[in-house]
Amino acid sequence: MPQEKLDFVLPILFASFFVLLLMMAGFMLFRIYLKRKNKLLLEKERMRIEFEQTLMQSKLEIQEQTFQYISQELHDNIGQVLSLLSINLNTLNAPGDEIKIGQMDELLGKALIDLRHLSHSLDADYIRTNGWAVPVKKLLQQLQNTGKYTTEVSIAEDLPPLGKDRPIILFRMIQEVVNNITRHAFATLINVSARKQGEVLLITIQDNGKGFDTKLSSAGAGLRNLEKRVKMINGDLDINSEPGKGTLITISIKIEPIE
Repeated sequence: MPQEKLDFVLPILFASFFVLLLMMAGFMLFRIYLKRKNKLLLEKERMRIEFEQTLMQSKLEIQEQTFQYISQELHDNIGQVLSLLSINLNTLNAPGDEIKIGQMDELLGKALIDLRHLSHSLDADYIRTNGWAVPVKKLLQQLQNTGKYTTEVSIAEDLPPLGKDRPIILFRMIQEVVNNITRHAFATLINVSARKQGEVLLITIQDNGKGFDTKLSSAGAGLRNLEKRVKMINGDLDINSEPGKGTLITISIKIEPIE
């Protein structure tokens, strides 16, 4: 190759090689930038989730402390007053009013039983000791006793333990669902079932109420608290409902080894 052409081509080759190196370096720097950016975004998301979980846990702890206080007050003060009232009522000697006194005594006895059940449902230590299924059965029985609802409870006897705090959160979720049914669903039948399915604890709550459109924002807003709580107990929430066809809520919780 003539020297003139060589002198002309070599600078072009070197320049092209230099540009290629710059492009490769730019590409590598861009990849490093994207990797760091994605890492920062993931870290930010992780911190956000941890913050929400910590905030939710703090709210639950405050709520449980409040429930504990109310439970103690109900048991120690109001329960004692009703017991004394019942004793005094039975010491009355009013000829001709025996039937009225008997009816009043019966109502007071029912109030004491309902008060005891309410106290237990608010007491986190009671749930830790007896499990979540016992207060759920009592909750459904109380609704049955009102005469407004037919309740069905099918809870397997061999359910796995959930540890210290998960039973409390699970009971509060079921309690919230049942309360929503009584307030909004216009239902007459409530069914609660629980069974172990593989490595999952499966709880279903079904009613024959008016149902709702799960896609509506107002409906979704009312379910966010349940969704936050179910994440805290390593579970999933599935809601199946249509207007006029009732609602089926399924809570599935991964069974974890208890240390």
